[in-house]
Amino acid sequence: MTVNDITTQRLLHQQLIKTSFKQPHEIVSWFGAMQSQDYASSKWGIGARLPGLREGSVDKALLDRSIIRTTAFRGTLHLVAASDLRWMLQLVAPAVKSRMAGMNRNLGLDERQFGKTGRIIAGAMQGGNHLTRKELAALMQDNGVNTAESRMNHIIYRAAVDGLICNGPMRGKQFTYTLLDEWSPGVAEQDRETSLAALAQRYFTSHGPATVPDFAQWSGLTLTDAKAGLEAASEQLQAREMNGAIYWMAPGKRSTARDTALLLPAFDEYFIGYKDRSTVIDMQHAKKVMTVNGIFNPIMVRNGQVIGAWKRTLKKDTVSIITGPFKPLTKAGLKAFERAAQQYADFLGLKLAAFS
Repeated sequence: MTVNDITTQRLLHQQLIKTSFKQPHEIVSWFGAMQSQDYASSKWGIGARLPGLREGSVDKALLDRSIIRTTAFRGTLHLVAASDLRWMLQLVAPAVKSRMAGMNRNLGLDERQFGKTGRIIAGAMQGGNHLTRKELAALMQDNGVNTAESRMNHIIYRAAVDGLICNGPMRGKQFTYTLLDEWSPGVAEQDRETSLAALAQRYFTSHGPATVPDFAQWSGLTLTDAKAGLEAASEQLQAREMNGAIYWMAPGKRSTARDTALLLPAFDEYFIGYKDRSTVIDMQHAKKVMTVNGIFNPIMVRNGQVIGAWKRTLKKDTVSIITGPFKPLTKAGLKAFERAAQQYADFLGLKLAAFS
């Protein structure tokens, strides 16, 4: 297997060449979870894979609760299909809590304190009450809970990972939080072994070809758990080797390379979903699309390779896009991205005012 084979198959499996789906929740379920710390970016992550989709359709999927936005893998906000959320949280919660344990200790947050904050939140939200982050912080302070420094972040993270809260409806431009059991009732119905296998199959099917360290990085699971998940799912997957590394993916016909020019969002699964990103970007340019403090920029992808970043400027009825290729593009090279720019404008329901 070659690097070109990897990128071609990833474009196919990530639904970027030709999608098999029509609805936002189908795309989200296919991936298992899609990173969503930047909500606008995650919406375009779905839209880029569903040609003809409009931004409002993703908002509607959140409101009709087929998709849930909450803190999940790695203690980061994700979009997760409602039907998957509980077994996934049950599976990844121990790893997330372990990852945050040191920071929690430094902030004086222990199990007794989290028990108290959970009870405060549950009592205040019961009966369909939706509260913003600011309102939650005020609630904690009224009950004698210290929210200084980053404590409020950790209180919210913990409540979400415990399956107590999730994002609710927007209030103006602010997200609210709501009780998960009221917003999307349900229970986790899988044992740990079954869940590990299911998550591994979901990841390697949607992200493959990928390695076990890629899976561990994406899920936040330990390498031991990632290996166990792969072993349990391996009969439904196929392996390929490159430079001594074993890559796993769904079985099936191998896709042939196609000419593709994509404008993908910040934090997109095509880039963020792997530990080793050297197959899709010349690593000397990596800092131009991912910063040391964990911020990922929108990316230009040509035939599977990340060749630059891009920015948008929104006005009332228009959007303008400025590209930032790592190396100068020919007129034809730039024009290849014009269709993607128009797709993005259509997704927003805006006129493409400028593209350069």
